[in-house]
Amino acid sequence: MNYLFKFTTLIAIIFSTIEISYAQEEYKCIWRNPERTMVRIFPEALDYKTINKKITSQKLKEIEEKAGKLLAGQRDLFQYYELMANETSLGYILTSTQKGEYGAIEFVFGINKAGVIISIYIQRSRERDREFKKKAFLNEFIGKNLNDIDTIKFTKTVGTQAVVSGVKKELITFEILK
Repeated sequence: MNYLFKFTTLIAIIFSTIEISYAQEEYKCIWRNPERTMVRIFPEALDYKTINKKITSQKLKEIEEKAGKLLAGQRDLFQYYELMANETSLGYILTSTQKGEYGAIEFVFGINKAGVIISIYIQRSRERDREFKKKAFLNEFIGKNLNDIDTIKFTKTVGTQAVVSGVKKELITFEILK
């Protein structure tokens, strides 16, 4: 009987920990395996540096007005990564987590120094919808900047809308805080 109680308690603790970490991921995307994946976006990259920008209440209001919606979750810090090759800046990597129909959609994308998207990939998701993972959809972002995002053509699903919305929100935030 005592072992059953301990086992049940342990399982409850594990599941509550998973739920807490999942709730945190919902708002802040963690770039998983950056050393391995940075060359996926910037093949010539040798290193990166993490940049944290504080979001003041004035900047938050400006971001939300331009995005047309409130920023969810952690709203006081914006994090992005500058990719380097021999002390030369190549561009930036932005990460985002957006709410899908069945859970979080995490994606990572790179922009050159002019703010043009050069690559995007889905890092992790729990969605049944696969439309947002299709190469044809993701390729729509390549060569686009903040002003072009609304011209992307796509099949409207919860997943595709989440990715488009997330890219736009990250680009707006980057533009205002950079």
